Amino acid sequence: MGQKTTAQTLRAQLMAPEPIQRVHALHALELELVEAPHAVAEELEAFAARGIPYYAPEEPAYREWVGKAVSYWEQLHAPKSVPRMTSVRARRAA
Repeated sequence: MGQKTTAQTLRAQLMAPEPIQRVHALHALELELVEAPHAVAEELEAFAARGIPYYAPEEPAYREWVGKAVSYWEQLHAPKSVPRMTSVRARRAA
């Protein structure tokens, strides 16, 4: 996996017909546990522990599983909001 994983590449790998692609994608998701906030880490760990379901890309249950995996990825990679600094003038007026 020489490329940087994104939500799109994760989805493509989870939908790939080659099993090794799906394994790599789930492993990339598991690696995110290190940096994940506690609540998300517990959910993600339970999700990943169940493993990859039977590969049936045309089935709604499989697509839902892929969607959930991508959702975790997006949640973990969402831009963090940085507290906005106020000017000295604004702080004095408050």
